[in-house]
Amino acid sequence: MALFALADLHLALSNPDKSMDVFGHSWNGYITRVKENWESTVTDSDTVLISGDISWATYIEKAEEDFRFISELPGRKLMIRGNHDYWWTTMKKMEEFFAKKGFTNISFVRTNVLEAEDCLISGTRGWMIESGSSIEGSDDRKIYEREKLRIGMCLDKLNEADPGHEKKHLLMLHYPPITAKQEFTEFAEMISSGGIDICVYGHLHGKAHKKVFEGDFGGTRFICTSSDYVDFKPVRIL
Repeated sequence: MALFALADLHLALSNPDKSMDVFGHSWNGYITRVKENWESTVTDSDTVLISGDISWATYIEKAEEDFRFISELPGRKLMIRGNHDYWWTTMKKMEEFFAKKGFTNISFVRTNVLEAEDCLISGTRGWMIESGSSIEGSDDRKIYEREKLRIGMCLDKLNEADPGHEKKHLLMLHYPPITAKQEFTEFAEMISSGGIDICVYGHLHGKAHKKVFEGDFGGTRFICTSSDYVDFKPVRIL
C-alpha cells in the first residue's frame, strides 16, 4: 500500500478537439503515457491524489469517458478541483453521478477529511496571484479570501480528526503555494503553521516549471505533481 500523486491529467477523451499542444511537444500522446506509467507504477491497493485540472469537459455528464478512464486505472483516487474543471458541481450531484456510473474508486476532496494509507487528507483549489501586494484592491481579492477560509477549514478539520497528530496530515492544492514572483503566499504560511506534513499541488506547465517550489517550508514538504513536470508518471509520496 502506497500513496502517489499526479495532477493535471487534462483528459480530453470526451472532447478530442481540445489540445495541450500550446505547452509544447512534451504533451504529445500524453493520455497514453499517463495510462502506461500509471499501470506500471500503481497497484489496486494504492491511492493516488489528483490535484485538479482533470477533464476538459464543461459538464459532468460530458466527462463520463474521462472519469471511466480514471476509474479503470489501478488504485483508489482522491480528486480536488482545478481552475479548468468546469464540470465540477455540488458534492451531492458528483457523488450521485459517480455512484450511478459505478466509479466507486474515486472520491472528492473539498475541505472534508479522508483517510488513506494511514494519512489524513484534505484539500481545496487555492489561488494564483502575481505578488503579495498585487492582491490588494484586485478583482481576485474575494476569491483569494474565500480560499484562505477554505484552507483554514481544511486545517481545522484535520486537527479535529487527529488532535494528537498521530497520523500524517496531507493537503491537496491545485495552485502552487508561491506567487508568480516566487514569494511564499499567506496560504503557504497557513499550511506550515497549521501542521501540514506534506502539501501536493499542480497547475504549472511548460515554461512555468521555473516557478516550481519543492522542498521544506516551515516544516511542510511541498511537492509539485503537474503531469508534464513529472513526465506523466505518478509520484510516490509515501
